[in-house]
Amino acid sequence: MTTPNNCPCNSSLPYEMCCGMYHNNPGTAPTAEALMRSRYSAFFTKNFDYINRTQKLKSSPNQNVDEIADCNSQTQWIKLEILETDKGLEKDKEGMVSFNAHFKEGKHVGKLSERSLFKRVKGEWLYISGEHEVEQNTPLINTDEMKIGRNDPCHCGSGKKFKKCCGK
Repeated sequence: MTTPNNCPCNSSLPYEMCCGMYHNNPGTAPTAEALMRSRYSAFFTKNFDYINRTQKLKSSPNQNVDEIADCNSQTQWIKLEILETDKGLEKDKEGMVSFNAHFKEGKHVGKLSERSLFKRVKGEWLYISGEHEVEQNTPLINTDEMKIGRNDPCHCGSGKKFKKCCGK
């Protein structure tokens, strides 16, 4: 697993001061949104142990790390956009987070739009379920912060130049 410098969740904080804290200490995310952001960052860094540890799925209660990794091995996550948060604060027992997550699979880009349900179980926020829609071949909106030169370090955190990594 490659550790990025900037947090993949788009918070503008360094990884270690943002989602990295929760990845190193599962069960400590203080809000549903913090858990959602940390789960996105875990998918980004392919930390599937963290994904498995922070969910209690109604639809697949026995899903394991290998199944999660297998389903996500070809996906490269690009950008997270939080759209709305409903409850899910430190004193709440449940919350909803709506988001868009842009991704790349091979030469195709897409967008996952989801409204996720989180519940606090024994003091820990857990992902329970989500209503989602996947759009394939969506245009990726390039903001100034996403512009990367061919010789810049790759945004995935590999340490390689962009042209030798994701820019191929």
